[in-house]
Parts: sequence; C-alpha cells; structure tokens
Amino acid sequence: MSKLEHIDCPICECGETELLFIKDDLSVVSCKQCKLRYVNPRINRETLEEGYIETYYPPNKVERIHTDSMEWLQMSERLTELEQYHQGKGRLLDVGCGIGTFLNLAREQGWESYGIDPSKSGCTFAQQEHKLDVTCGDIFDASFPSEHFDAITLYHVLEHISELNPFLNELRRILKPSENGEKTSTLVIEVPNGGGLQSRLQKSDWPYVHPHDHLYYFSSQSLPRLLEKHGFRDIRLGKPRRVSPHKDIKFILRQITTSMLVRLHLGTVIRVYASL
Repeated sequence: MSKLEHIDCPICECGETELLFIKDDLSVVSCKQCKLRYVNPRINRETLEEGYIETYYPPNKVERIHTDSMEWLQMSERLTELEQYHQGKGRLLDVGCGIGTFLNLAREQGWESYGIDPSKSGCTFAQQEHKLDVTCGDIFDASFPSEHFDAITLYHVLEHISELNPFLNELRRILKPSENGEKTSTLVIEVPNGGGLQSRLQKSDWPYVHPHDHLYYFSSQSLPRLLEKHGFRDIRLGKPRRVSPHKDIKFILRQITTSMLVRLHLGTVIRVYASL
C-alpha cells in the first residue's frame, strides 16, 4: 500500500477521533468534537493526484459519459437549480469539470464558462469536443485573478481534496464578494451525504464509501460549518432532484421518496449554496 499520512480534523483541527469502520484497509473515523467523518490515516496527496491525472478518464469512460442521457439530464438539473439561486448569468468556473458536459450546457444558456480538472484526457475532450476554456491542473496551478468569478461549482469534488482549508481559501479569493450588501456571487458544492439515511443504514457498504479517494463524508451540519469557517455566508441547502429519461411509475415513486429525504437532509447527496 502507498504511504499513509495522519491528519487532524480539517474543520475544528481536533485530533481526537472515534473509529467507525475499516474498509479496504483504511479507517473511517468521526471527529469527537464536530462529528465530521473522514479517512485517517489516508493515502498521501501525491499518490492520489497521480491517479486523477493519468487514469481517471480512460477512453471508454469518456465515451460512456458523453453518450449517457442520464449524464446530460443530471447536468441540466444542476444548472436549472443554480440559476434559481444565482441572480443573472456571468463568469462561471466548474472545478473538477471532467469532460465538460455541465460547462457546455451552461455556455448554451449564456454563461461565460471556464473549467479546471487534473485529468489530461478529460480536459482534452472538453477542449476539443466542446471547445471550452479548460485548464488542466489544480486550482492553484491556474492562478486565476482575485474576485474573478460570479459563480463557482464543485459537483462531487470536495470529498477528493486533500488540503481542504488552503483549497477553500483559494475559492474565496477568486469568487466575487457581495457589493453594497447585495448577493453577487454563488458557490455550489455537492457531495455524498455522510449523514443520509442510506449511509447510516449501509455504513461501510454504502456505495460512496471508497476511502482510497473519498477522504471525507460530509453531513448537512459539517459542510456548512466548514464553509462558515472560511467566511462564506447565506449558506443554504439545495434540493437535488432524481432524474431519468424514463418517467414510469417506479421512477415517480423513487422521485417522491428522494424529495422527502432531501427535505429531511437525509438524501444520498447534499448540495449547498453559499456566497461572500
């Protein structure tokens, strides 16, 4: 196994934890102070980043995602809710943009779209297929100007980030602040819900538990607390909807159940909106 590294809780910086379970020879623990669930010790940053750069989007995965109607529906659902929370259009950065599906849809709706992703193959596809302005690397490699973006989105990205606090400081730097007390910026973060019903019932068997690269299991309490630590405000939980190209009775029943769980903050994922 690759070298491991020990960390303190990134929210409260406490080192006291309780073991929840072990999976794939890695321990998932809970912070005794703020209850954040995270992997500790974990795969070191260098090993993780190598995997994202070289192997995260092999050609067969790129083709499958690009032609999957569910992928397009999911990205459209995300964009629709973003536009309900954010006033007007503007300059949008999608961090962890993958092959650029979301950015392509956003550009079609009038956004000025930018993306960043560590995957070489993902960025190449976004640049060549969708003609998007995408940077290959991490957020620090890009050196974006301060107060540059009207909206920044991260869909299933934050759970992969080794250095949470420097990363969120950088997002804060490049996101536009409010002016004259009016909201002018939007940060969107979607992550698996470590406090959801499915997570609670399945524990280590929950499909989102793969501790080699999912480093944190945020809840509807811990994620807002992390954002507050970095000066974000107007923090609200979104209402991600289940989508499907087939609107049969089974889908309708699942959609109703999902909607109820989301209202109770027990859904499979959490989507959070915040501003400066």
